Amino acid sequence: MSNHISPRLLSLLFLAGAILASCHKTIGPETPQPGPGVVPTVVMPSSIALLNDSPLQLEWGESLPVQFRLSPESALEGLSVEDIEGLVSVEGRTGEVLSGYHLVELKREGEIFSALLEDAKTRGFYEDDAVLVFARTDADGRKHQIRSRSFRVVSTSFRGPATGLPVVFIDTPDSCPVTSKEVWTEGASVRIFLADGSLDYEGTSQVKGRGNSTWTQFPKKPYTLKLDAKAPILGMPRHKRWCLLANWMDRTLIRNAVAFEISRRTGLAWTPSGYFVELVLNGEHLGNYYLCEQVKVDKNRVNIAKLTEETVEGGYLMEVDAWFDEPFKFRSPVYDVPWQFKDPDEVTQQQYDYMYNYVKEFEESLASDARFAAREYRNYIDSDSWVDWWLVNELAQNGDVNQPKSIYLSKDVGGKLKAGPVWDFDWGTFIPVEFNPSVSEYNYSCRGPRFYLNRICREDSQFRSLAKLHWMQYREALSTIPDYIDALSSTLVKSDAINSRMWPIDRTTNQDVNLRFPEAVARLKRAYIEKFNWMDITINTY
Repeated sequence: MSNHISPRLLSLLFLAGAILASCHKTIGPETPQPGPGVVPTVVMPSSIALLNDSPLQLEWGESLPVQFRLSPESALEGLSVEDIEGLVSVEGRTGEVLSGYHLVELKREGEIFSALLEDAKTRGFYEDDAVLVFARTDADGRKHQIRSRSFRVVSTSFRGPATGLPVVFIDTPDSCPVTSKEVWTEGASVRIFLADGSLDYEGTSQVKGRGNSTWTQFPKKPYTLKLDAKAPILGMPRHKRWCLLANWMDRTLIRNAVAFEISRRTGLAWTPSGYFVELVLNGEHLGNYYLCEQVKVDKNRVNIAKLTEETVEGGYLMEVDAWFDEPFKFRSPVYDVPWQFKDPDEVTQQQYDYMYNYVKEFEESLASDARFAAREYRNYIDSDSWVDWWLVNELAQNGDVNQPKSIYLSKDVGGKLKAGPVWDFDWGTFIPVEFNPSVSEYNYSCRGPRFYLNRICREDSQFRSLAKLHWMQYREALSTIPDYIDALSSTLVKSDAINSRMWPIDRTTNQDVNLRFPEAVARLKRAYIEKFNWMDITINTY
């Protein structure tokens, strides 16, 4: 083989040598010196290596001593331990943020560093592929980093945020954020632990946002779960569909829970059950939530017949709501009330026509003086459920009825239109009379023209007599609601201390935004007692 090198190859070799020489050029008199505080990019360690054996066993809320080497030592000249602590982090193997733990208390002996890998108390039962990262930014804002080989971090224990509440962990694939209330995020891992750390539920689920103004206008977001398989949650009957209510507007956190408890003490067929929990979504603790049953047709919930394509008379779960955002809906012809098909949310033309005409005939019997005098409207509604539903909303001072919003009604095969279940009491409820004198008016919750009870409550003496009968049946149970408020709020003191710092309120609707938790609870309780006493006097005059 010839040893001759062509002139063209010599030129290429010379050019490559020049490039390599420029890459290794040190800072000299002709190179501008970095200004104060600017990190020169040429001063980077060549390697970072964890010295502990993998996997690292890290228990909940505890810390683990770790050692790692940054070399060469000369690359760290001029950097204090505090400087280096701010440059070293733990990341996922593919660059994702691992917020469940962090390095603290860094110490140095030459190239060897020791620190504590500390669990952040936001996760439990995890296995992560992690790396150590040393990152610096140069004078032009460019980030340079070196990464260690991956290692495993494993946690097999859990104690949860120390609030005494169950904890719900939801982890979406690749920690994908939940940003839509229309599109489900599939394949989420859900684990629910009781306050003692024991596992209550583990499975997979779809998750999405929920609500209207609570989703679009408030910083703390509510969520809906659709489990892959029916399951009992926290002792509640098995189902796939569950809600995580944020209660951001509610300084007491308990308005929904209290209203639901009032409902349970009446004769309404079903009221959503729920429990307060701590929510951790993709490793981030989001604070206090109310995990409850979603309003659905089911033998364990709204127990009516399942509507099929062949059936027409029922069962229907309907919602009257001014948002008017369901795919199948209509505005009633007489009172212009926004009706929506809720479950099922898709119907045939025959089923649509059936409910439209049913509501039309009901409204006509209510609007006609002659037909109302003959009480024909009672042929269309179940008076007992409407009385109980009215009592709950009146006691809670629920002005949303006048919007109207979140009004559920059901129609079973061969049955009349039933009121309920009750829903949505987190704001504009339980307001003391000095802030809203109209709450002491008769029929406060249904006084507007947009819902049917306005005329019924005022002009039908038989309806009022039925209300008096029901009141006397429930009065003793309803009189102890203040005790329930005290007992429930006492379990949330620690949780509120965290939640209120995470989610400060800037709305004054409930008239308690500037109150401490116990003061807000006391005001809610006083509002209930005032309304209860007023109703007790008023109803007894019927």
